[in-house]
Amino acid sequence: MRIISGNRRGLKLIAPKGLDTRPTEDRVKESVFNILGQNFFDVTVLDLFCGSGANGIEFLSRGAEQAYFVDKSKEAIDCVKKNLDKAKLTGQAIVIENHLNQAMKNLDTEFDYIYMDPPFERRDLYKKAFKLIREHRILKPNGKLIVEYNTDKPLLIGEGFVEIKNKKYGNTSISICGWDENESNICR
Repeated sequence: MRIISGNRRGLKLIAPKGLDTRPTEDRVKESVFNILGQNFFDVTVLDLFCGSGANGIEFLSRGAEQAYFVDKSKEAIDCVKKNLDKAKLTGQAIVIENHLNQAMKNLDTEFDYIYMDPPFERRDLYKKAFKLIREHRILKPNGKLIVEYNTDKPLLIGEGFVEIKNKKYGNTSISICGWDENESNICR
């Protein structure tokens, strides 16, 4: 697993041991960033269910101003901190070890991009994350929500969101979502 572009290109990252974390494949990550574009300057990113932190670090390598990393696993959070230190990006990162509900309640930032990659088998977490993002209004009106999920189990897009683009990569699919136009006009 490595950073594929930007000022940290080629840097190898570590992943938490065990089967609880499934790092995003390089080909999937590369495709996602090709879809999103190449300019991430002055953006704030949330890497939700961050695992190793590779997706948030990829955004930082490509110019993002700040990235938040959220995971409930102490092992994952320790791994994120090591990867941020290795990449010399700790000053641009906020790392939060907490459960989804509590983490979302405490976030007081609106994000340009949210990368959401819960464990594939935990379909309840997808539904809960969509609901909490909507309730707490943490995605900017023109922001993008990138959701990684198992191709075999269709993603149920949460209320208030629309799918902009969908791509399949074997057993992994990516859905890029935004606010439904009626939702984006609601103030925080």
